[in-house]
Amino acid sequence: MPTLSLAMVAALAGCATSQPVTQIDKDTYLLVASSRWHGNDGVAAQGLQQADDWCRQQGRRARIIGSERSEGVIGVMPPKVMLSFKCDLVRQ
Repeated sequence: MPTLSLAMVAALAGCATSQPVTQIDKDTYLLVASSRWHGNDGVAAQGLQQADDWCRQQGRRARIIGSERSEGVIGVMPPKVMLSFKCDLVRQ
């Protein structure tokens, strides 16, 4: 999973929205995020951060296993990202 600084994620993810995380298999989840005012990179950063935040609430780390993007047109049709992920145990 790409590593982004928290400040960069926050800057890119502003004004973005996402649907609730959905369980699609026993240990696999789906997150869909979009933004009217940020490009594909901002939406992707927001989705990565939200997936990891969701897993961290369970004491785990997100591992992205698949993604799809739609470019959209900024201000007209928002770009979207769909992430499928698993929550792995944190190894110490």
